[in-house]
Amino acid sequence: MKKIRKHISYLLLALLILSSVSCNEWLDLEPENKLVKQEFWQKKEDVAAVMAAMYNAYRRNSEELWVWGELRADMVDFTGSSFSDYKSIAQSEILPSNGSISWSGFYNAINLANTVLAFSEDVLSKDETFEVDLEKSYEAEALFIRSKCYFDMVRIWKEVPLVLVASSSDTVSFAVEKNTEAEIIKQIEADLQKAKTIAYKDQYASIPEMYKGRANWYSMNALLADIYLWSEQYEKCIGICDELISSGKFELENVNNWFTLYYPGNATESIFEIQYNDDYDGEYNPFSMEMVPAVGSSKLKLKPYCQDLFSATDIRQGSPDPLSKYQYKSLNPKEKRKSTDYDVNMIYYRYADILLMKAEALSELSRFDEANSYINEILERATLQPLTILPQLVTFRSILLEERAKEFALEGKRWFDVLRFAKKNHFENKSLIIQMILSGADVKNRPILRSRVLDTMAYYLPIPQGELDHNPKLVQNPYYDR
Repeated sequence: MKKIRKHISYLLLALLILSSVSCNEWLDLEPENKLVKQEFWQKKEDVAAVMAAMYNAYRRNSEELWVWGELRADMVDFTGSSFSDYKSIAQSEILPSNGSISWSGFYNAINLANTVLAFSEDVLSKDETFEVDLEKSYEAEALFIRSKCYFDMVRIWKEVPLVLVASSSDTVSFAVEKNTEAEIIKQIEADLQKAKTIAYKDQYASIPEMYKGRANWYSMNALLADIYLWSEQYEKCIGICDELISSGKFELENVNNWFTLYYPGNATESIFEIQYNDDYDGEYNPFSMEMVPAVGSSKLKLKPYCQDLFSATDIRQGSPDPLSKYQYKSLNPKEKRKSTDYDVNMIYYRYADILLMKAEALSELSRFDEANSYINEILERATLQPLTILPQLVTFRSILLEERAKEFALEGKRWFDVLRFAKKNHFENKSLIIQMILSGADVKNRPILRSRVLDTMAYYLPIPQGELDHNPKLVQNPYYDR
């Protein structure tokens, strides 16, 4: 993969320039882009180049997605003047004009995925060396990236325009209305089910950065399980988790190898992670360069909840704290990353997530004994004593939410986890997220904010003001339209 990446670096740079948004908003994409013209799609290398551009576009979202997964939650505060836009959002001072609120990165990746889906099959008749199974695997990966982007946006904005065609001709209109969350979930479920039938499975097993960094049958199942859990389709979630568990391809790293999840990464437990390698054309992770550098001060400060979360024997606490997973090469013996180590991978799915997703789905179906056993697998790896949990849904929800906070501390999941628990059964547990929002707000603003966050649309971001200005068919999230 590294040789391929190096070989196409100049072409990739040109493609990224062409495929970037030339105006302020994604709706202004011009059809003159050669990337989506049929004359470009002549040989398999053209398709491979667009695939690389698609992954690179999605990789650019990794820091921002992490931010949205932690910003309004109860684990970290953002420090430093350079993050003032983020800090105002964390304080629930959220305006559509805030420059940090942008979905253009997601739509850039979606547009690249759509071009692959629109044109890659045409290359089969033009390049006899382009094999059908490879082309189909590319389609599956494009469906995964598109689905992952839309799932990300559903959790951030709830309702967004569902664009399924490439910006390729003057006949394509991108002045489109928002789709409902249910419509988007239905589409990505269908896309992933299709993708699973044509995806590669173990073809790259001998190359860790491709096996863990390229979407395959396993990562598609992990995303699908997450979507089923979010949409409260618990039987389907359990079935997908069982497919991954029974595959025998993944296992929890033992206590001695636990930190290999974060360095060097691509561990046996990992299912899908965004890859970075600073040896190649400055391919660094902006998160590990700007927010949590190995040398210098972190731009993140642990909140009291995170500081008090772990028991003394819980390996997940890290040393000295969970930020260590981004700052160290080893905890035993302790070895810090160098100032030039900017290529921390971002883990999106790993086996522990599958076990806890299944435990959550089982508990929602009152299958408490089974759920308990999966929670205990996680506790055992964390060097903690097993629990015998009372067979009550409220108890399991509380324990699962806390275990997820510990297991995925500072991995960009906390806000999404609390939101998922809060929204169960038509937001019957919204007090969970109300309490978290109020704890992050300025004290003087809490009385007014308390009454406003009873509106569940407050838990989602506003549509960026620039998008509203460019697209008259968009309607603002009603919480912000007052």
